[in-house]
Amino acid sequence: MSKTDPEKKEEAVPLLARGMPSEQVGERIGVTGRTVRRWTEDPAFTADVTAARAALLGESVAALGAATRDAVAVLHSALTDDSVALRIRAASILISALPSFAEHAELNARITALEAAVAESKETAG
Repeated sequence: MSKTDPEKKEEAVPLLARGMPSEQVGERIGVTGRTVRRWTEDPAFTADVTAARAALLGESVAALGAATRDAVAVLHSALTDDSVALRIRAASILISALPSFAEHAELNARITALEAAVAESKETAG
């Protein structure tokens, strides 16, 4: 039994979201690359690809967050290693990472405050 066009589109979405070129997606799902490119002209299809890409990014950020906790623990334990060079390297890595983490936290707080202000503004206007 061959797959229907909607089933093939559904298969194409995660492949495109991962950055696979249209030609390769087409080969993988049994259509031409031109067909895949035509699908990408459909705003609904493009929205599905964009949503799938956002989901992949969210999963990646969550995985990096979990790994970061482990990495910081490893660096923290290296601060007490017998090797002076290792202690210095661990300290340097930890210190150099702090500004970007602080900047991220500050930007997150500012965005949250802006979103709250916009929501309040809409409630007041509505």
